Amino acid sequence: MAPGAEIQLDTRQGRLAGLAWRRAEGPRVLALHGWLDNAASFVPLAPLLPDHDLVALDLPGHGHSVHRHPSTRYHFVDYLFDVDAALDALGWSDCHLLGHSMGAAIAALYAAGAPERVRSVVLLDSVGPLAGEVEETAERLRRSLAKHRRGSGETRLFDTIDDMVRARRKVADLSEEAARLICRRSARVVDGKFTWRSDPALNWVSSLVMTEEQALVLLRHIEAPVLTMHFNPESSWFTPERIAARQAAIPNGRHLTFAGHHHFHMDAPAAIAETIRAFFQQHDQPPRESAGHE
Repeated sequence: MAPGAEIQLDTRQGRLAGLAWRRAEGPRVLALHGWLDNAASFVPLAPLLPDHDLVALDLPGHGHSVHRHPSTRYHFVDYLFDVDAALDALGWSDCHLLGHSMGAAIAALYAAGAPERVRSVVLLDSVGPLAGEVEETAERLRRSLAKHRRGSGETRLFDTIDDMVRARRKVADLSEEAARLICRRSARVVDGKFTWRSDPALNWVSSLVMTEEQALVLLRHIEAPVLTMHFNPESSWFTPERIAARQAAIPNGRHLTFAGHHHFHMDAPAAIAETIRAFFQQHDQPPRESAGHE
């Protein structure tokens, strides 16, 4: 399993880190991880795409990338500006997007917002952003403000990386090997013990989220070909009916389901690698100039 080369990008959004498997002539792929994961979540899959120029980012607040200023929040749409800045720092006019979970939602929205920069999109176990019910808007705002007043609390310390792995597996559907990959990149040392490198503010309640209607409108505006790959049909985030409606909203979409779990791409990458490789190869043409692009 090739771990990838460390990469740092000085962008207008701050310093972004990641892992890279660079091949000068291959299709350019930007990989975006899930919430509280990091670029290491693509370590099992990336070597199985040997003819691709693949860069996996640590999104802000995760891994080795910059944290947001304490006076700002991690609003979901702000990650789109990080993706845009990363492409500029890489010198890529366009690329393919490969996203898992939260990273897949970011990829979908970026494809809708910047169609001139996206050749194709592969979404792993997500179809767009989480959506809130309109009736819950006020309660969500109240919880967000209350959490902000309380702050992040005390830093949790662990004696060993093994302790971090066990803690991570209690809250995520991860094998021990997958959890260890993520934890090693997420760990830092404080007073001889280990703690999370990720920004505690990532756990704060979002003050506002999109409605389902807004999410569907954005999915309808994706111009690039899209491949969705669901590993967990019984997802607690999306009902089967909502998944079907979102897939139907994508104009040029192909949809596959696998029997697995949320981090299936880490534990069984060989089962999906060839499908992803073929999809990127098939659609490796510059995107059409969007009518809305200035």
